[in-house]
Amino acid sequence: MAITVLATGDIHIGKKSSSIKQDTDESATKSTWVKIVDYAIDNKVDVLALTGDVVDQDNRYFEAIGPLQTGFEKLKNAEIDVYMVSGNHDFDVLSQLVDSNKYENLHLLGRKGTWEMKTFSKNGESIQFVGWSFPTRHFNQDPLLSFDVTGINSSITSIGLLHGDVDVPNSNYAPIDLNNFANHPVNAWMLGHIHKPQILRAAEPLVYYPGSPHALSSKEQGKHGPVLMTIHSPTSIETEQILMSPVRYELIEIDITDQINEAEVRTAVTSQLYEDAKSRVLELEKVSFLVYDLVLIGQHSKTKELEAWVKPMIADYYQEIDTTETRISVRKVTVNVKPKVDNLEELALESSPAGILAKTIIAINNGASTPFSDRLLSQWNVIQTKVQQASVYQPLNTSERFDLKEHQAAEKYILNECNRILTELIEQQNQ
Repeated sequence: MAITVLATGDIHIGKKSSSIKQDTDESATKSTWVKIVDYAIDNKVDVLALTGDVVDQDNRYFEAIGPLQTGFEKLKNAEIDVYMVSGNHDFDVLSQLVDSNKYENLHLLGRKGTWEMKTFSKNGESIQFVGWSFPTRHFNQDPLLSFDVTGINSSITSIGLLHGDVDVPNSNYAPIDLNNFANHPVNAWMLGHIHKPQILRAAEPLVYYPGSPHALSSKEQGKHGPVLMTIHSPTSIETEQILMSPVRYELIEIDITDQINEAEVRTAVTSQLYEDAKSRVLELEKVSFLVYDLVLIGQHSKTKELEAWVKPMIADYYQEIDTTETRISVRKVTVNVKPKVDNLEELALESSPAGILAKTIIAINNGASTPFSDRLLSQWNVIQTKVQQASVYQPLNTSERFDLKEHQAAEKYILNECNRILTELIEQQNQ
C-alpha cells in the first residue's frame, strides 16, 4: 500500500500577493495555508512535509500563529503527521511552535543545523524523513557536506527535507552543490527557498523544488501549488503538482505590427489577452486573479503614442472569464517595438545618429557589439558596481550567475532604448 506525502514550503504566512487591485483575503498566503490543510484532510494524505519559510519573518509571528495553530490542530485531529525543516525566515519561529508540546503530530527535523532522521509508519508501511534546519538567518556553507545520518535503511524509502540555494556558491542561504545530492542514501529531496517550481534532477535521487504554493509577485510566473508524492517503494515515487494558488502571474508578448491606430491596438491587445487566458482555462479553476505583464513587440512608427494608448490598461483594464470567474488584469506594460525601417542594414552604413543606432541594434541582435554599445555597457557596469557596493546590499553577496544576468539585462535595455530612440528619430524625419 502506498504512502502519500503532500510536500510544500515557502508559504510565507503573513504576506500578500502584489499587484492585486482588490483587497481580499484570497491574496493573503494564510488563505492558501488553509487550502493546503483542507486538501490533506479531504484527500486522506498520510503526511504533510514542509520545507521551510512557512512563516515570512519572525516579526510576522503573531500574524502567523493563529492560522498555523488552527491548521496544525486540524491535521492532528485528522491523524496527519507533519514533518518539516525551518528556513532562513522561520529558523526560530517553528521551534517555538513545536516546543509548546501541544502537537504530538509535529516533527521539526535538524534543529541548530544538525541532521536528523525520523521514521513514519502506517498500515505496515514505513518511510524515513531526514532533514536539516537553518540555525541562524544566514548560513554560508553547503549543509550536505555535514550530512551524517546513521541508521538509514536502504530497503525503506527515504525523503530528504532541506531549505537552501542550489548551485549558487556565494549565497548566504545554504549554498548547495547539486552534485552532492547523489552522494547520500536518500531517494528523493524536497527543497525550499526557491519559489519557482522546478525539478533539478529527475533520476534517483529526485531533487525537486515544489516552489511557493501561493504566487507572491510577478517574478513567480506560471503554475503554483504543493506536490503530492505517492510512494510505492524506494524506486517508485510518483509526483503530481496540485494547483492551488489563487493568484497567477504571466508574461505575454503581443505583436502590434499591423495595428495602426489607437482603436486597433487596444482591440488587438484586449482580445489576445482574453484568448490567452481562455487557453489556460483548465489550469485556472483555483485561480481568482490572473495578472499579466504585457510586452508589445513588432514594428511600429508611433512609439510615444503606443505608450499613451496602452499604459492606462494598468489602472483600467479588468475582464472576467465566465467559466472560472478568474479576474484578468495588467500589472505592467512594456513597449519593445522595432522601428519601421525599410532597410536597417542600409541605414547602419550612415554615420548619423540614426545610423549609429541602427548599427548597434543589428550588432546586439547578432550577439556582437559596437563602440557605442560598449561605452553604454561600461557606464552601466560602473553604476551597477556603485549600487552593489552600497551598504544596504552587502548581505546579498552577488555571485557570477547574477553578474551574467545583469549583463544580459543591460544589453536588453540598451537594445530596447536604441529601438525606441531610432523610431522617434524616424518619426521626426517624416513629419
